[in-house]
Amino acid sequence: MPGHLLRRCQQIAVAIFHDECDAFELTPLQFALLDSLATTGPQDQVTLGGATALDRTTISVVIRKLEQRGLLRREKSSRDQRANIVSISAEGKRLLATALPAVEAAQRRIVAPLEPDERRKLLELLEKLADGNNALSRAPEISRRDDDRSG
Repeated sequence: MPGHLLRRCQQIAVAIFHDECDAFELTPLQFALLDSLATTGPQDQVTLGGATALDRTTISVVIRKLEQRGLLRREKSSRDQRANIVSISAEGKRLLATALPAVEAAQRRIVAPLEPDERRKLLELLEKLADGNNALSRAPEISRRDDDRSG
């Protein structure tokens, strides 16, 4: 069953990530959030949740943990006092740069059983599955590309 195999692969991917990145005390979700902030710059919590496909509760927990470690900052928006603007700190940037080789090693290990052409095909198919089923998710990914098309 595809659902079972996807769940198993997720379990394996997380185990490999932790094996490679244990020294950095980062989870895959924490890395994704820091990476998104480093790539796109400060953003409000809702936008960041959409960019990383994290629901409101999960993103709040991840942000709080990273904030406690001094890896990011959260400030009230000057335009909307109900919104929090999240930005990566200098310490967060340093940790991200230091952890990146381990994260890349984890990604290579995840697909190591596959031939190079199979790796490319797997990524294409996973993107197609994720994009095609995105609207069905409890936390759909909202990319800047999607924002550009809707406006």
